[in-house]
Amino acid sequence: MQVRTLFLQWLPWILRMNRPGKKITRKTIKQDQKRKAMSHIRERSSKSLLANVLDMDDDIRTSTSYLRMDAAPVDSSSTCAMAQRELQSILRELRFITGRIKKAEDDSEIVADWKFAAMVVDRLCLIVFTSFTIIATVAVLLSAPHIIVQ
Repeated sequence: MQVRTLFLQWLPWILRMNRPGKKITRKTIKQDQKRKAMSHIRERSSKSLLANVLDMDDDIRTSTSYLRMDAAPVDSSSTCAMAQRELQSILRELRFITGRIKKAEDDSEIVADWKFAAMVVDRLCLIVFTSFTIIATVAVLLSAPHIIVQ
């Protein structure tokens, strides 16, 4: 996480680079760090909330299935059960599709991050190489023996 912050936020800010569609400033870096901390807290609470909702969903399914068996005639019970299985199948497929779409979006975001990190490293290498070449050239020229022309 610290390496990510270094290569995607601080080094681009130092090198005066902007990400396509985003401007990198000291203020945006600080805001991004606060937002990530808050999202981590929200993610933990939403996972527990999701677990509670799923437990309630299971409780409702079991209680309604018992009620149907006791109160409904045989024909309507079987059609309700078939409709419920069909809806559960559709819900399962929707969860699978949304999971795949979310994973694809996350993967494309990671690819974009790596591409930008490569641009940052390229710029850093260019600056280091250029600086070294200029300093070495000046050092060699200054250390050369002076030829006195008479």
